[in-house]
Amino acid sequence: MARKTKAEAALTRHRIVECARQVFSREGVTNTSLDHVAKEAGVTRGAVYWHFRNKADLFMAVRQETGILLRFADFKSGDALRRLECGLHEALRRLAEDKQARETYEVMLWKCEYVGEFAGVRKDLMSAGTLFLTEATELYEEAAREKLIAPALDPRLAARETFCFYAGMLKLWLADESGQAVREDILKIITQHIDSRRLRRPARQKAV
Repeated sequence: MARKTKAEAALTRHRIVECARQVFSREGVTNTSLDHVAKEAGVTRGAVYWHFRNKADLFMAVRQETGILLRFADFKSGDALRRLECGLHEALRRLAEDKQARETYEVMLWKCEYVGEFAGVRKDLMSAGTLFLTEATELYEEAAREKLIAPALDPRLAARETFCFYAGMLKLWLADESGQAVREDILKIITQHIDSRRLRRPARQKAV
């Protein structure tokens, strides 16, 4: 019986998280109360508070259930710049195909104000940015060792520039529901961004 109770509690928690994602995405975080979430999930307000301390705690559960959108370490083939490009491509592919991930990132990037009880959430969200910077810097450092980029290109600054590019790209892609501003050409834009880093080697002159 105890095991069944734990299983039922886990299912209830999962339902609350799923419904919270949908309400946050539809109404925005500020306009959503825990009563709204409880009604959407078909549970009591007390059930929501049994699993979550407050709305910020529930928001973090929504984010964590989605997982990290991008891990460059998952890509093993190709040179360092190619793996960087593939990682960015994969992040956009997941947004396009994974409704859960898309809703979560819409909430995080467009439908939440990080003030009040959510002030601490912003710091936690930046931890994912720190991971991105670490992995991107390592890839640029590898590209430098392989002489794929110009010697003057600082891997640390290049990683930060790509981070800014990535963050802006996600936000604009999510906003571009018509597909006419960004989505249509987003993969080409990513490829161009990475190709702009590659060292252009002068063509060899043919012997006369």
